Formats: sequence, structure tokens, C-alpha cells
Amino acid sequence: MSQDTSNNQRHLSNNEANRITRESICTALLELLKTKEFKEISISELVRRAGVSRQSFYRNYKTKEDIVLELERSIGTTLIEKMKDPIYIKNPKKWFIDFFAVVKENTAVVTLLQKADLFITIFAKIPSYIESQLNTCSPELHYCIVGSMAAVHATARDWFERGMKESEAEMAELCMHYVWLTKYDIKQNKSN
Repeated sequence: MSQDTSNNQRHLSNNEANRITRESICTALLELLKTKEFKEISISELVRRAGVSRQSFYRNYKTKEDIVLELERSIGTTLIEKMKDPIYIKNPKKWFIDFFAVVKENTAVVTLLQKADLFITIFAKIPSYIESQLNTCSPELHYCIVGSMAAVHATARDWFERGMKESEAEMAELCMHYVWLTKYDIKQNKSN
């Protein structure tokens, strides 16, 4: 086996080991949050629960807050990736249904983000992504998009805090009726 092949296999093995370590740490944090406040959880307690060393923790994260940000990025990336599917341009209601499903599927992470007051960060990149899909974006449309996403955030947060009693389809219908860009047809704007 060549030296390059050996180094690549070792590198992949390190990447895989780091991924497993990060997953273990994230899972441990979510478990600990069931009984403790975020600020009360020490790194020592976290690594003990995760079954990893402090060195492994610091190889992957600088602080506990970095774990929260990674979890937030994961959900945000999922939502942005879903938006890339052309079906959502033609059917934004489907995106809302899938959005509420992602929130529900990630209850533990969303709870953590709520406790850390970071739930809003999930929405931070969505307006710029929507705008990147348009040929032009007037200031009026820009603020309409930003306002719509702020309303979706507030709606999702309230739905989550109230126990997610309404179905994803019911929430999507509400968003389409009250929140979505009623003055603009994003699909038409993209084709202009």
C-alpha cells in the first residue's frame, strides 16, 4: 500500500472517529439537559456522560456553546437543503409542512436551542438563500422576505412552546394564509 493511501485511510478513520465523538457529546448534552440547566453542566460531566476524554472534547469543540451551534447548524442546513428542491418553489406549503416536521423530529435539539435562546439562529440564513434564488430583489421584497421569516420563527416557537398540538399541515396552512409573501409570487419573480 502506498504512503498516500495509508495516510488517506488514517485521515478518514480520524474523521469518522471525530464524527462519532461529536455525536456522543451531542447526545450526552441532550441527555444531561433533561435534568440540568445548560449553564450547570460542566465539561467534565459532559465528557464522562459521553464516554470520551477531555482531549477528545477539545479536539472537536472549544466550548459547550459550540455544541449548541453545531446542532443549530445541522437543523438550519437541513432546512436550506430542503429549500433547494425545486418542488418547493412550486409548492411552498410543502416546505412549511416539512419545516414543521423537522422541528418536531428535532424536539430535543429545539428544546436546547430554546433554553439557550438560539432557536432564531435556525432562520438566519433562510432569507439570503431565498434572495439568492431570485434574479432581482428590491428593498421592498427583501424586507418582505425578512419579515415573513421572522413571522415563521415566532409562529414555530409558539407552536413548539404550546406542545405542537396542531399538525404540520395545519401549521403550514396557517403560514400560507397569514405569513407567506402574499404580495409577491416568488416563482414569477424568479422567472423574470
